[in-house]
Amino acid sequence: MISENDPLGVSLDDLDAEIDALCEPPMPTPAAPLEFEPPAIVDGLENERYHADTDSVGVGGLRLVAKSPLHHWYACRREERELADPTPAQRLGTAIHAAILEPDRFASSYCVSPQIDRRTKDGKLAYTAFLNSALGRETISTRDHEIASAVAKEVRTSELGQMLLHDGRAELSVYWTDRATGVRCRMRPDFVPNAHPVLIDIKSCADADDRQFGVAAWRNGYHVTAAWYVDGWRAATGEKRDYYFVALEKEPPYASAWFYASDDLLEAGRTEYRRLLKIYAECLAADSWPGYYAQLQELNPPAWAMDKD
Repeated sequence: MISENDPLGVSLDDLDAEIDALCEPPMPTPAAPLEFEPPAIVDGLENERYHADTDSVGVGGLRLVAKSPLHHWYACRREERELADPTPAQRLGTAIHAAILEPDRFASSYCVSPQIDRRTKDGKLAYTAFLNSALGRETISTRDHEIASAVAKEVRTSELGQMLLHDGRAELSVYWTDRATGVRCRMRPDFVPNAHPVLIDIKSCADADDRQFGVAAWRNGYHVTAAWYVDGWRAATGEKRDYYFVALEKEPPYASAWFYASDDLLEAGRTEYRRLLKIYAECLAADSWPGYYAQLQELNPPAWAMDKD
């Protein structure tokens, strides 16, 4: 209340309120939202450039963290590392992928090596002439060309193959930033159909039977890959897709089988990759990549060796 005798027109209550306001702690300034590099989808990126990238992590490199961060660093982050030459099995797998997913590129980019005895002088000269005529195309043996062609024919003419493998994009390079850790992530799905909300993973195997392939899939970490790709695609595009495996046998009669990743499989893979991604983020922040447990450990015989009854 303002007193009639107060020449300033300010009451004691007003002064008390002003003093209280001055004594209150200031309101905190809202923190600026974290800024992440936006997602990206790159078409046509060379395989060597994709795998040489150290600014992001793929699921293959992340799985090495399960062995130890040191193993990941040596394979994926060491400055003097060189990409290993593909093994014959890997070369055949790449050819099979191309024959199934990009048949036109397979036809134009691969040439069959003639059967030449390169132990002789004439054979060496003939093989050199063949390489010069290849003009940078991938060379492939007659047998591997026959295998890749036969496997591709079997898969592409199957009911699901005709539905899912004839209209889509192959070997896209997809990048996103994990919100929980701030880690830049990447993936390269084998095939993304245009008309169906799935991601397709081509897997060569010795046995496409559901029991045998199921064991091999778990042992090779395919559940981690499936969860990483499903979550990564959604983070990059906002689109939910299922995950399909195509298991291919490389021996006659070149049988194949299709599988989808169940919710249980995806959840198991998600739990594992999140565990590994947390470890990776901590190592990346500290620039420290430890190996195995550093302290002295007790060594005991395995349980099976002690069970003599």
